Amino acid sequence: MQGELRLKGAEKQSVTDNPLVSVITVVYNGAKHLEQTITSVLSQSYKNVEYIIIDGGSTDGTVDIIKRYEDKIDYWQSERDGGIYFAMNKGILLAKGELIGILNADDFYLPDTIKKVVDADISARADIYHGDMQYITENAHALSVAKPDITKMNEMPAIFHPTCFVRKSVYDKAGVFDTQYKISADYDFLLRCSKKNFSFYYVPEALTCFRLGGMSGSCASNIEGYKIMKVHKTGHHKKIIFRAIKCYVKTFIKKIIHLKRSK
Repeated sequence: MQGELRLKGAEKQSVTDNPLVSVITVVYNGAKHLEQTITSVLSQSYKNVEYIIIDGGSTDGTVDIIKRYEDKIDYWQSERDGGIYFAMNKGILLAKGELIGILNADDFYLPDTIKKVVDADISARADIYHGDMQYITENAHALSVAKPDITKMNEMPAIFHPTCFVRKSVYDKAGVFDTQYKISADYDFLLRCSKKNFSFYYVPEALTCFRLGGMSGSCASNIEGYKIMKVHKTGHHKKIIFRAIKCYVKTFIKKIIHLKRSK
């Protein structure tokens, strides 16, 4: 199942000082928050945006939401796939923009996010743009704002992938996401880019609102982080394995306490 605004002769392209920016949303059974994600892209103050949605064969009403906006979505498809990074790679191959942002179906952009990135790109011409991340609750109440620290990239995912806009040529040269990783392939990708000396540019603004929870904060993400650090020889993989062990111990203790209280 798919739909494509581009087939109706509405294909977008870059013009001078008005580059085409592609935004990719990957989703699977994400009906709860998807509409907020979609409207945050469609209501951007910067208008030369190509929007692509890759759905993994949802059964919860996700496709109905997509169809509601399909006259404004450049391309969407719904079919079973190999997971989140497999879907992201499909979106990247379809994207025609000079810059590509990836926005998950739990998150949303602030109104001027893409304009701020394009304004920076006009002068900086960097390979990867990134910014601050606004943490939010399940009900989208604002919590703290996290600031990146690229100097700690070898120790942790110190750049927030949901805020990143990557030049399409970077994917051509560095490759797309390694689908052997199920949780932290974005960290692997950014480490690869760092080691290949692609230029990073920090936009000192909150760009993306990120809902707390999910796999990115799980114990398993620490295990993947360990594997990625070991592959890239960052020198910090032993530290993260201790974090993973502590995480599993805390989770085990919480389960024991919950079982005792439920008796």
